[in-house]
Amino acid sequence: MRNPPQPLPDNLWGEQWRFASLRSSDLVETISNRTIPIVDMPEALHPLNLGVASTAQIPGVVIDGGRRSMQLARWIQANDPRSMNAIAGTPDGLVLYAGELDRWILATFDDPEMRSAAQLFEQRKQESKQLHFLLVEPDDSGMTYTGFWLLRSQGV
Repeated sequence: MRNPPQPLPDNLWGEQWRFASLRSSDLVETISNRTIPIVDMPEALHPLNLGVASTAQIPGVVIDGGRRSMQLARWIQANDPRSMNAIAGTPDGLVLYAGELDRWILATFDDPEMRSAAQLFEQRKQESKQLHFLLVEPDDSGMTYTGFWLLRSQGV
């Protein structure tokens, strides 16, 4: 049985976060062509190897970590991230499943626009055989990335 979700340590949280997506056919090449200090992208999870349509949008979460970007990426890597779920509630939340038992609350929100984005995130996970990603970057410039994890929810 998994532990109850714990809040992410305050000293790690980035400046902002958002839902995003990458086209299945572009995902591996886009990430492989970047210099990213921490990358966890097992070949077994590459969209082509899972039979995910090349036109599918792979959903993800992008965290702009600011000066804490590397510290956050190292913490995520050390905790062995497995998957993320957007969970409806009061408030809604984004939960990171890590290791065999741990769950971490990455964010909470009650904004209708974020709720719609969370629903789209979960819908795209269904369409991509539960494949999704987590990206940590120092800022929203799109110029540099700190960490990238290709994740997949279990039970598929």
